[in-house]
Formats: sequence, structure tokens, C-alpha cells
Amino acid sequence: MQKLAYALLFSVLFTPHAHAENGYGSLKLNHARQNLSSALLTSPRVTERVEAPDSSKSIVASFAMGYAFADGWRLEGEYTMPKHSTFKSYWAPFNANVNSQQVHSQRLMLNGYKDIPLNDWLSFYGMAGVGVARIDAEGYQTNETRRFASHRQHNFAYSVGMGLEAKVSEQLTLGAGYRYTAMGDVETGYNTFANRVNARDEQLKGKLKEQNMFLEARVSF
Repeated sequence: MQKLAYALLFSVLFTPHAHAENGYGSLKLNHARQNLSSALLTSPRVTERVEAPDSSKSIVASFAMGYAFADGWRLEGEYTMPKHSTFKSYWAPFNANVNSQQVHSQRLMLNGYKDIPLNDWLSFYGMAGVGVARIDAEGYQTNETRRFASHRQHNFAYSVGMGLEAKVSEQLTLGAGYRYTAMGDVETGYNTFANRVNARDEQLKGKLKEQNMFLEARVSF
């Protein structure tokens, strides 16, 4: 899947497009909120989750290169810079032990857009994308000395969104929008510390999702 996503991105950026009207570059500033849903501490000795993991918010930039076609369609390759999130949870019967899962994610996506003009300068659009998320996950239990091993994975990711954009000049378009991205299941390695049964049988898991409210500047060339 990773090789396919890279091949699709390079085909968008570097293959001549006979029907393309405008190439463009864009910058998005994303107010990114990540959640780790369906979070699990895989241990045969826990009974139930006491508290769900926190969400994590930050500002993350993304960069894209693409082509705009005559019929309102656009196709682009986009890279989203790394985001670092920490999620904490507690499990019965060990309520005093906080499990802290640290997730580092970045994405490479192929996005399609459909612009719907509202007037000469304002447009509404819908978008969808597919690609690869590279995720590094690690964590600890109670304190930094009781660590779960780090684990890197490459997951299929998809996104959907919508927004409004205003054409400021022939070259510059400004916009704002919303996007939802799912990045699949993530997990740490197993515990490196000795638990009460002296076994390596615990790890942290969850489904990583992200919501963006973003501002965008797009320059045609």
C-alpha cells in the first residue's frame, strides 16, 4: 500500500497532463484534533476501562502540489507534517496505574476535489483522499521507567472534507474548511518492564482519527 501511494503521488506531480489547465501549490494550517478511539490495554488481568484516553490538539502544517482541470475537478498530492499526541487511560483493577500512549503520525495523501462555483469569486468544494500514514507508537505505565516498546507501522488512511474558497486574484485563492481523517489501528510494542506475573504480554492499542479545521492559501502557476 505504501509503494502504491508513493507511485500515485509521483504520477500526479511529475507526469505531463494534457488536459490540465493550472498547476498549483498550497499550504494548509490545520487545527488538528486527534482521538484514539476503541483504546485497549491488552492484558489478561484487566477487567474494564476506567477512563477513556484524552484527545490531543495542535496546529499542523501540510503542503500540496496539484492540477486544476477545466470542469472544476482538482487532483493533488499532499504531505502532512508530523503530529505528536499523548493519550492516557486507566484500567480496573489497577486504577492507580496510568497508561500513557505516545503517537507520532505523518501522512502522504492523494486528494481529489470538486469545486462548485457560487459566484465569480466564491466556490464551495467537497474532497476525498486516500494514502499512507506513518505512525510510531510507544508509551509507559505509571512512570517513564516502565515503558512499552516502540512500534512503527504504515497504515492505509482516508479522508473526507468540505470547504469554501475565495479567488483573490488570478494566482491566489484563499479558503477554509473541515476534514476528517482515519488512520487505522495503532499499537505499541509489548511491555519491556516486569509486570506482576513477570510476562511480556501487555501493549497499548487504539484506532487513530483526526479532525481538522483549516485555513488554506493556494497559488496557481
